[in-house]
Amino acid sequence: METLRDAFAAELNTMPDPELCALEPFMAFCAGHRIGNPKAADLNAYSELYDIESQSLRDLALAFERLGLGDGICKCAIKASVARQHKVTFQGIPKRTNRRYIRSVSVPVTELPCDWQKTLRRLRLERTYAASILDRMERRLGMFAWSAQQAGRPIDLTDTAALKGLYDTMRMRSALKNDGTPRWSYLRSTWEELRRFARAHGLPKEVWDKLTKTYENSDRLEGRQQALKIAKAREAGSLPELLIKAEKMLDAARDARHPQMRHALRNRATAIALGCAIPARPQDVLVHHILGKGIVFEPARGAYRITYTPQKTRTTTGATIDIPLLPDWNKFIDAVILQDQDPRYLGQLRANAIANQRPLYVHYNGTPAVYSWYSRMWETVAKTGGQIARTLVYDEAVFSGEAGIQYGRCVNGHAPNSPVVAKYRSERATKALVTQGQDIMAAGYGADEDISDLL
Repeated sequence: METLRDAFAAELNTMPDPELCALEPFMAFCAGHRIGNPKAADLNAYSELYDIESQSLRDLALAFERLGLGDGICKCAIKASVARQHKVTFQGIPKRTNRRYIRSVSVPVTELPCDWQKTLRRLRLERTYAASILDRMERRLGMFAWSAQQAGRPIDLTDTAALKGLYDTMRMRSALKNDGTPRWSYLRSTWEELRRFARAHGLPKEVWDKLTKTYENSDRLEGRQQALKIAKAREAGSLPELLIKAEKMLDAARDARHPQMRHALRNRATAIALGCAIPARPQDVLVHHILGKGIVFEPARGAYRITYTPQKTRTTTGATIDIPLLPDWNKFIDAVILQDQDPRYLGQLRANAIANQRPLYVHYNGTPAVYSWYSRMWETVAKTGGQIARTLVYDEAVFSGEAGIQYGRCVNGHAPNSPVVAKYRSERATKALVTQGQDIMAAGYGADEDISDLL
């Protein structure tokens, strides 16, 4: 600033305070980065790194004009101001939940029996189960209470008629949503929560046995029914196919006309790519996909590491996810950090994001992505929510034997004793037997068969 004052003493002495206040930090920025002839990229990076307001950039343009630094730098400052204003006032992103939920087939927790509410509060305090499991338990109990009220029965898990009414209602509702066939996983998960609550509430063993009978029957029917997630996995495609789509989106972002579209494409590409590498539930994306927290950069490797304990299974079958990503994945995370800025500033932008523990997915206007955003991105690209990636990882892994299954376990955050791991071991054995049978058939009947004359 002293050098500037010597060269433009008269102009600086008469410069209004807003212009002087805008000019001084920018000159310090240029000195710190050894910039002798600042360009548009430098002004844009300056405004992003230090969260400069649009008006301050306009004052900076006036200061440049007063000093006679030329039309070029003045226009760059004005453009940076316009771009900054466009970001902060952009209205294309909802600031809050944009769906209104109307409770129609359940009652709120506050309307459950007082002793039930007491047990639920205790479970929350003791953290016996993950928050998502307790949320589901409360919803299912609310549905049971609503169903019992509709049937004129007491809100009591010992009442067989009330339980039968819930079963019939849920089966009918599920069938209506699924072409006449109920999803047995829906009923199985409901009775799973009722059993959990019955045990925590200290209900008699007879009640537990009755709930278990329905639970086991639903579980058996679910096992015979083709899992919905398998059908969705077929529609979604393989992990390599999804990764190719993510890379194409990243390339397309460079050519998109509008800055908000470029920003959105980079976010979406990264959500799909990281989901292929380390599948995550939406809650984990919201809580753990944070730079400097669940996602860290390791300078020695020149790559990122993702490490956290999944929210849903942290007290049951979960294990800590601790995966060092290969440098190949840098381009996705770097893209959402850098966005339209000059790559020269990547290091400082990354350091700022890590120091501030910035959520990985931030919208164009600076607001963090909400809980439902991650699943919406997967729905857009793969026609189903992001949790399908957990199935796809195991589907790819079973063909690589035990090593593949262990890889799927690690990236999904499943403990070695998780029943999910045992299920996929069984899945691998089944596929191996089918493959062996096909090989035997080919060896026995294919060798001597000549159909060349039919081609």
